[in-house]
Amino acid sequence: MGEDNPHSPSATRHSPFVTGLQLRCPQCGKGEVFQGYLKFRDHCRACGADFKAADSGDGPAVFVILIVGAIVAPLLIILQYGLDLPGWLALAITMAAAIALCLACLPPFKALLFAFQWKHKAREATHEDVE
Repeated sequence: MGEDNPHSPSATRHSPFVTGLQLRCPQCGKGEVFQGYLKFRDHCRACGADFKAADSGDGPAVFVILIVGAIVAPLLIILQYGLDLPGWLALAITMAAAIALCLACLPPFKALLFAFQWKHKAREATHEDVE
């Protein structure tokens, strides 16, 4: 059993928090998981781990929306009522902040959820799993 096997003991020695937030391979902690902004590589360039089944679904978007919303909603209130900015300017600043935060947070959250799936050997449920 080498390091290419996700079920080997060495496959779980890296923290999913660390590897996910650093956008690194959940198996070896060295290779990059993305080949583009949000597109997973087919395999790790460092250890050869197979990422073809990687699918974090809508989870990263849900977490990012909730976190960014919790940040920008109070920001809008502070800008509009606390600093007494015109509504259009407060909204423009808040929208720019929301877009920037979403774009910055999506890759780490997607890699983090993939790292947790890797650690727990999660996979898509099939009909046989239900019976």
